[in-house]
Amino acid sequence: MTPPLLTDVFALLTELGGVAFLVVFLSVLYWVGDRESTGTVISYTLVGLAVVLTLKAAFGLPRPPADVRAIAVDADSHGYPSGHAIASTVVYGGLLLTRGRVRDWRVAIPTVGLIGLVGLSRVVIGVHYLGDILAGYAVGLAILGGLWVTVGHRAHLACLAAAAVSAVGIVVTGGGSYALLGLGGSLGGAVAFWWTDRRALPHASDPLRAGGFVLAGLAGAGGVFLFARTVPIAPLAVLANAVLVGGIVCFPRVLELGNGVTQR
Repeated sequence: MTPPLLTDVFALLTELGGVAFLVVFLSVLYWVGDRESTGTVISYTLVGLAVVLTLKAAFGLPRPPADVRAIAVDADSHGYPSGHAIASTVVYGGLLLTRGRVRDWRVAIPTVGLIGLVGLSRVVIGVHYLGDILAGYAVGLAILGGLWVTVGHRAHLACLAAAAVSAVGIVVTGGGSYALLGLGGSLGGAVAFWWTDRRALPHASDPLRAGGFVLAGLAGAGGVFLFARTVPIAPLAVLANAVLVGGIVCFPRVLELGNGVTQR
């Protein structure tokens, strides 16, 4: 039996591989940091989301029994492979890969440790079997390797691949909210990344402007995310998710309408 304190710690750690946290994390990193590498990871993550939903529905394997779970999960959700393991591998491993830090052990070792902790947390809180986690890591690495070799930094092409997989996922899952997120987000991302390709989007010129910029962006993205998750009409959900991802990618454009920006 896992001690309650340890369970609480791992329940927090597991959120580092969840959709809501990763949307916020990647958005902020894209707005204030290296846009090319982060944008690439955003597009890879959309592929990962589409693959997760499709594989879970295709295999239809159950999670551990409800009486061993420390947190509640959707009653109809499947366990294999682990979406958190795939997401953490694609996002955190993708940042290592796209920023050329794979061989830098000072960064690589903590990153691998974080990915491992996210996977371990899913077992500790009782929502996955170990096999689900290992399969998730394998799928995540396959997504990273395959996309890096085929599309590299061309984020709009990765988004088109995500849209194709998402379309299959919608058929397999019957159009769940995350499947609609995958399709709409992929289409919005494809258009936005194509439009911003080789375009020098500005960064805020000082920390105060950057902070206000990020807060405004998160407020807008959060509202669209909640609307997309709750709207019952599928076409509207797809459109909202397209606006969500497209808006995140294009949001730095609003800085061009103001003063005090620098190009980099």
